[in-house]
This record gives sequence, C-alpha cells and structure tokens, in this order.
Amino acid sequence: MTEQYAYEAYYYPGCTMKTGVDESNRPMQIVLKKLNVKLNEIDEWNCCGSSSGHAVNHEIPIGMGARNFSLIEEGVPVVIPCPSCYRNWATAKYHLMTEPETKKKYEREYGRIWSDNEILNIYDLYDRMLTAAKEKKQPWEGETPLKGLKIAVYYGCGAMYPKTLRPVEVRRDTVEKVVRHIGAETVVWPWPNRCCSAFVSAVYPEIAEELVVQIVTGAFEAGAEAIVTTCAMCQMNLEMRIVSAGLQLNIPVFHLNQLMALYLGEKAQDHNDWWKYHLVDPVPVLKKAGLWGEWASTAPRPPLP
Repeated sequence: MTEQYAYEAYYYPGCTMKTGVDESNRPMQIVLKKLNVKLNEIDEWNCCGSSSGHAVNHEIPIGMGARNFSLIEEGVPVVIPCPSCYRNWATAKYHLMTEPETKKKYEREYGRIWSDNEILNIYDLYDRMLTAAKEKKQPWEGETPLKGLKIAVYYGCGAMYPKTLRPVEVRRDTVEKVVRHIGAETVVWPWPNRCCSAFVSAVYPEIAEELVVQIVTGAFEAGAEAIVTTCAMCQMNLEMRIVSAGLQLNIPVFHLNQLMALYLGEKAQDHNDWWKYHLVDPVPVLKKAGLWGEWASTAPRPPLP
C-alpha cells in the first residue's frame, strides 16, 4: 500500500461498471477521491461469468473466477462494486478454498491463484472508511448530512449471497449503517431482499412488473421517499418497471454512490449528468429534502410537508 492513500486495493469493475452505468460510476470515482482511496484496476481481467455462465455450466464461472484471482498479488484485497460480480467472485473463492483439486487444476492453467485474498463490495469499503472516521472524530471536508431523506435500503438478491459464501465480518445491515451514517433515515420495510426479477424481465415482463409493484409499494407504504441500491441491474429494472406498470408513485431509485457523493459535499444541482439517466425523476425528492440549490450548503433545510 502507498502511504499517501488511506486505503489501497485492486478494483474489479466488471462488464457493467466498465461499459455503462455512468450515473453510478461517475459519483463512485468522486467518492473514492474524496475518501483518499486508490483502487487499481486489475490488468486484463475477464468477465465474472454473470448469470449466463451458471446457466450453461457451473464450472464456467469458477474457471473465470480462478483466472481473475491469478491476476492479483498476494494479500491485496479486491473491491467489487457489482453485487452480481461479487457473488460470482465469492462463489469461485469458495470452491477454490474448499476444493484443493479444483484449485490445483486451475493453477496448472493460470499459475498461482490468490483465492485467500479478501474481496469487498463497495458498501463494505464505505462502511469501513466512515466508521474509521467516526472513531477518530474526523469529519470529511465538505461533509453534508442528508437530513430529511427517508430511504428504503434495497439489497436485491444479488447482494444477499448464501451463508456459505458470506464472510463472517460482513453483516447484512451494512448499507443501512452507511445510509444512517450519512444522515438519511432508513425505514423498516418487508422487501429489502426481494428479487426484482433481473434478467427474467427480458423474457417474462409480467413477472417483473408484479415483483416490482410489490417492492415499490412496500417501500412507499413504509414511508420511504426513495430507494437506494448498490446493484445497477436492480436500479434500472425497478425504475423501468415503475414506469411500465403505470405506478403513480414518484419514488426514485438512487445508487448508493450518488448519495455518498452528496454527503461528501457534491451539489446535486451540479450533476444533471447523473439524474438524466433516471427513469423516475429524482430532482423533486432531492428538492423536497433540501438537497438542491443553496440548501445543500448554507441555508437551513425546510421541513418536509
């Protein structure tokens, strides 16, 4: 690790973060810079296998994961923003750590595999950085707590990986902790782990709409003004189905990276390049919570009606 950075690790963007999702990727880069975190993209990384690989043969994503593990150095953690990519890395790690013959097989093909290196989702990293700052009582420069914003935290099924793949130290309430730390209020609601239908939506849109209506209605009935997720697929699918189902509920779905950037001093009104990609306009909610215009810096926040 280079001493000039508070934290340094490998970075695995995966296909989605590398080729799209600007509204999540851009604020993430801003947040990492403000947190003094250095993520070094893995050279010549390959696809994690996604759900397509598992559908064909479960050994395909294990082999793809093994190759990715062979591209990193011993002892250096890997940060993986996409929950689906994280799950596939975790699955490969589990097989490589518990099946010596499987690991030997892929080491004959790829060389030394560092499958015991720590892997982190992006919200795990945020939680660590925010907790460390809180313990040291060192506020971040430009820190702007997001008071007045009620959030339903939505993990989806991708982030809720099976117990056998879950590191002991990673709790299921990590995103809630991050959201509360940055000043927003979390609501208790019934569907934080409900599948949004993901890729099934391309084949059976009626199933997708039924699930999304249940998820979004549940968030609304719990008093949430917005939903936050770390999954780009969930964000897109939820907002797309809100529109197609004709739900008359203005509940935008934020990427956690966007809220983190606002907390660390970015002004919402300066980033229409993020909000324009949302199918449910988030600007009214941001204005209502006092996170737009001068309210985001100096003026007192107005009470919510």
